[in-house]
Amino acid sequence: MKLEELMTVATFSEAAPADTLRQRLEAARIPAQLFDEGMTQRIWWLVPRPKAHMRVRVEKERFEEAEALVRRWNEEDGALKDAVVCPECGASRVEYPQYSRRTLMTFFFGIANLFGYLPRLYFCPVCQYTWSPEPPKPEPELDVLNWAVKRPRKATAPAARSRR
Repeated sequence: MKLEELMTVATFSEAAPADTLRQRLEAARIPAQLFDEGMTQRIWWLVPRPKAHMRVRVEKERFEEAEALVRRWNEEDGALKDAVVCPECGASRVEYPQYSRRTLMTFFFGIANLFGYLPRLYFCPVCQYTWSPEPPKPEPELDVLNWAVKRPRKATAPAARSRR
């Protein structure tokens, strides 16, 4: 079976919940495979800790059936509670980092990431949305000149000196 004949139904960062979903699909008589992209992320994109690397895949012909079943399971018992899900459209077909898997040029993006020139982002191929895996940092309070406002530190009582 060629790689293009398989479609991702759900993406996880851990193997156990991904394997549970694969087993549920197979119990429903939908052949599913577990694909680990962790080594690819480490080697090609120089990611020290892979994210969204466990993919549950099904044959292209059975994709819509599997996706509907997984959606129903998620509503019933939270089957995707541990999955990486797009915050924009709710799809679980997520890629990390956001580079194409079809060209060798992505290695150079991995080097740029390593040195901090490009951020590593999640990418949803369904709605084309990208987002950061880290929560956003709070914006500092700015004054009229757009300088960060420094709050005075609380004064602490001077330590009592001991006399000898």
